[in-house]
Amino acid sequence: MKKKICLLLVMLILSLSLMPTAFAAEKVPVLLYHNIMDGFKNEDKLLHISPENFKIHMQALLDAGYTPITYAEFSDASKNGTVLPENPIIITFDDGYQSNYDYAYPVLKELGIKATIFVITSRMGDYTVTYPHFTWETAIEMENSGIIDIQSHSHTHPDFSTVDEDQTIYEARMAKYLIETNMNKECNNFAYPYGQVNGISNSVMLKTGYDIINLVGDKGSNDPRDGLVNLKRLTVPGDMTGEELLQYIARNK
Repeated sequence: MKKKICLLLVMLILSLSLMPTAFAAEKVPVLLYHNIMDGFKNEDKLLHISPENFKIHMQALLDAGYTPITYAEFSDASKNGTVLPENPIIITFDDGYQSNYDYAYPVLKELGIKATIFVITSRMGDYTVTYPHFTWETAIEMENSGIIDIQSHSHTHPDFSTVDEDQTIYEARMAKYLIETNMNKECNNFAYPYGQVNGISNSVMLKTGYDIINLVGDKGSNDPRDGLVNLKRLTVPGDMTGEELLQYIARNK
């Protein structure tokens, strides 16, 4: 009798260990946008998307059952095993263009979608460039709404595969310092310009106090069990339809 009970217990434990969990099943795509404008050339579609098409993309995600989440939620799942909602997805922007405030921010507020903007801290409020960047005051307004999370895209936007250790340290520390000083918040999330790294990039970022580190890659999604370093992001071409966006995500889950 005791042998039968022990055998049943072993079989039960084995069956439970083989059962898939909601946590294990939820890989998270991270979408990457940049500037929002009309009338861009086809060769610039990886940098731009029209305001109308951006809204179509966001609505398509919601209609398809995707649940936009924050990096904080992803981090909690990674560190503590918190179960993510069904079909989680993260929305991001790189560089900090004024158009993010003018066009994306109102759409995100209207639809209740949270997003992260990785800013180049040396270009905050720079209106002398072709595509202007929003100010610290604008960044604070968006952050205070609870819709936008402002994080680091370096100080001067170098290709990290070409810089030495001193500049790597400078870029990491200066950007973090300026965000935390100007916005009175923690900056713990870094996105590499161009998705490029060097041999010591990640160790510098981690020592500086970033615990979430993003690449680009344009392929694949992220399993929280794999940690928070070298997260993949999918650059979204501006000429994609809503349906094409959903197919793009499905291919990379």
